[in-house]
Amino acid sequence: MEQLLRSKEKQIEFYFLKVNGLIEANQKLGMKRDSLDTAEIRMQDDQLVRDVLDSKEYKEIVAEYRKYYGVIDKYSIPENEALGGLRYKMKESIAEGYDLLPRYYGITNVLMCLHTKEFEEINAIMKGRFGESIPTEQIGGTMEQLIDIVNKSVEEGKNLLPEYYGYGRNQDAYY
Repeated sequence: MEQLLRSKEKQIEFYFLKVNGLIEANQKLGMKRDSLDTAEIRMQDDQLVRDVLDSKEYKEIVAEYRKYYGVIDKYSIPENEALGGLRYKMKESIAEGYDLLPRYYGITNVLMCLHTKEFEEINAIMKGRFGESIPTEQIGGTMEQLIDIVNKSVEEGKNLLPEYYGYGRNQDAYY
């Protein structure tokens, strides 16, 4: 399991570097194209998201993201993220059909990862093995914890989510 986590971390690091390289290349191409018309946009793309929260461009990005994945918390975006980088990552998420921002930004809270490919895969394992979806209203913690407990459930042949997260107990016993 430890080796699997390390390999996953290395994959994430590799793709993060690759995406940043693509963003940089994309921005260089954008600089060459229509330099007179794009000078203002380029300047804003290089600005940090935290500095342009009231700008029209940021609000448009957030509105587009909201259509697909719900609300994005401005505090989830790293302080060093540029507006162009956020725009690129959001467009890539939409193109992939999965919310990639939690993975890019290291967000591990399960409830922030419900629209990710990783969550959909682990949910599919639960459906296939135990015939029921992960009850998102009952769980918390990190994706890593959820993945571990689902994998342990599969190994033991028993759904351990109710036991681990403390739901499904006889509620009538308390009344």
